[in-house]
Amino acid sequence: MARLVKTQTEMEGRYQDVWVLIDEEDDVETWDVDADLALVGRPAARQDGAARAAGRVRYTVDVRLAGMLHAAVLRSPVAHGIVRGLDLDAARSLPGVRAVLGPESELSFTARTPAFAAEPRYAGQPIAAVAADTPDQARAALAALALEIEPLAHVVDPQHALVEQRFVSDPVEEARGDVDAALAAAEVRVELEIETPAHLQTPLEPHAAVASWDGDELTAWVSTQGMFSARDELAKSFGVRKDQVRVLTAFVGGGFGGKQGAGFEALVAAELARVSGRPVRLVNDRHAEQLDGGRRAATRQTIRLGARRDGTITAIDADAVIAMGQGGWVFPVTIPARTLYRCDDVRTMTFPVKTNLRPQNAFRAPGVMEGVTAFEQAVDELASALGIDPLELRRRNHADVDQASGLPYSSKQLLWCYDRAAELAGWERREDLRGPQPDGLLRGMGCATQIWWGGGGPPSHATVRLDGDGHAQVVTGIQDIGTGTLTSARIVAAEELGLPLDRVRVSGGDTRPNVYGPVAGGSQTTPSVLPAVRSAAAKVRKTLLQLAGDVLEIAPDDLHVRDGRIRSRDGALDVDVIEVTGKLGDATIDGSGSRGPNPDGFRVHTFGCQIAQVAVDAAVGEVRVERVVAVHDVGRIVNPLGASSQVEGGVLQGMAFALTEELVLDPTTGAPVNAHLDDYKLPTIADVPEITIDFAPVPDANLPNVGAKGLGEPPIVPTAAAIANAFAHATGRRCAALPLTRARVLEALS
Repeated sequence: MARLVKTQTEMEGRYQDVWVLIDEEDDVETWDVDADLALVGRPAARQDGAARAAGRVRYTVDVRLAGMLHAAVLRSPVAHGIVRGLDLDAARSLPGVRAVLGPESELSFTARTPAFAAEPRYAGQPIAAVAADTPDQARAALAALALEIEPLAHVVDPQHALVEQRFVSDPVEEARGDVDAALAAAEVRVELEIETPAHLQTPLEPHAAVASWDGDELTAWVSTQGMFSARDELAKSFGVRKDQVRVLTAFVGGGFGGKQGAGFEALVAAELARVSGRPVRLVNDRHAEQLDGGRRAATRQTIRLGARRDGTITAIDADAVIAMGQGGWVFPVTIPARTLYRCDDVRTMTFPVKTNLRPQNAFRAPGVMEGVTAFEQAVDELASALGIDPLELRRRNHADVDQASGLPYSSKQLLWCYDRAAELAGWERREDLRGPQPDGLLRGMGCATQIWWGGGGPPSHATVRLDGDGHAQVVTGIQDIGTGTLTSARIVAAEELGLPLDRVRVSGGDTRPNVYGPVAGGSQTTPSVLPAVRSAAAKVRKTLLQLAGDVLEIAPDDLHVRDGRIRSRDGALDVDVIEVTGKLGDATIDGSGSRGPNPDGFRVHTFGCQIAQVAVDAAVGEVRVERVVAVHDVGRIVNPLGASSQVEGGVLQGMAFALTEELVLDPTTGAPVNAHLDDYKLPTIADVPEITIDFAPVPDANLPNVGAKGLGEPPIVPTAAAIANAFAHATGRRCAALPLTRARVLEALS
């Protein structure tokens, strides 16, 4: 029976009460830790892996339509200025130019902020857009606009913005207990100030959209992490119904939080298409992507810790200045200080300062990664001051309940993660690394703790259709951004249906079936969608066995299905599923499933520990990561192969944050000076260290039917802190800012 229930959902630590539709028949029992599963928990190749490797899949940037126009965007060259001259008519008069839009153009859509700025407030902000028959004609039209802009004063230094009290929202203080008294009474105190860099998502596929109108109906191919939110945004902006907008997002070449909703690209492509009457393609070039595609905000964090000599942390006082740019969500940078360890007296302050950069947006583990990067270095400083092993100090301050809410965790295997990571890394031989090395390098080993949410929740839906040939088609609301979630859904569906993997196909990336799935962000997809898939498959399985009872003249309860065969429990009967489905003719067995709420009275989090080993060449200031051990507690692992890939990607992104990636600004102009791939330093295959991965072998029994949590964010959270702690262990010094460039390392060692 369908019911509407009120529940609480969580997204990246933000909780809200919502009404959700549930079906009481979706209440499938969670697989326990000893469940005899044929497919779940075993490595499986991606269902689209061969097609991806062969270049046969079509991303948004690959879409080509008959009569399609090419768009180009004029962007501000200065961090703050006012447009004094812009010749739209000159651009319109050029051959092949079909549409031109500027700050004064009358647009048919509404947006939260103006699409085109007459007074741009960051370098790269759009001022105008054109659409033409060819890319060359579009670029010529941009030149014909003859932009004249008067530079105005700008602020890109967060400290400057703080002194002037330029905030995007009021500073926030959160506290429990009496931290001043606790610090005064502490037997040992440490203080550490750390800066973390602005960090660009840099997806392989830049922001892109292709839009085509047919009357009042819009079809949009969008490189987005949220096709349903893109559909809703386009419908609302253009004043049409949701069912008049179809968003296609079959393949996405990465997002990392930077591709939310429709975005500027889809809105402007749709407007240019409406004005010109032809399909329009708008794709960022690499420079535009690095300028305006998204970023993680730079921070400056100061942490003061107090403790007893036995290692008990008694006081935590932390503040964070976040360089927000022109706005955006204020990330939970201080949440690690408030929740990672048991402590009664805690105070945090957050200062979201306004600077002349694009608004910050989500970036894999937003806020928490930056917060852990600084806070876990302070914890290592405390361990050093106390003369206690850093891992042991973390064990002694383990928190059994969520320190912010006081609620118990739905599951927590962090202590197991510490022990397993130490075993895999050879932590007991850590001090041997500091002895003389044959190659003359300095070596060290450091650790850090991971915390993130990742429990998922409703709404999320799926349908399963089993045909006469014994093959199942699963429809989901997944937009697979490269993480392999479609394959995980295939594994869960095949497991529940009792079919081999090659008899199950899972699709997503299309809003037309109106089978809703969440944004691919916040480690939401696996814990949200897979329970809905299993529920839908369970209904189909139940019907299949009922029909098998009719055909085979045996009670359905005496049958089970596995490996594509229906067998009686006494072993006397064993037939292929097709013996039953073949009698369906052109009919199908259909089932739908929805994701139920998480249980009340718990907080759902993921945990983990990473240990890094580094080698430092003190002569030239080079830091090389030799090995990372990553052990995470994310509930049930559905596909170990896909999960390992997720961890490897997160570790590499965290390593780059620690060592090389940093958006550098020219303080004179306020413009980025390295918004290109030749000088924005992404890691290459030559930089990849040995990565050893393991997972806590315990599903979360309190989560609906699968027991899996999300894994998108967790692996990036502790990597930079572990590397920075390994550097400090190797050298006895600590850099006050990341990344650990040669200049900063040499300065720290001097």
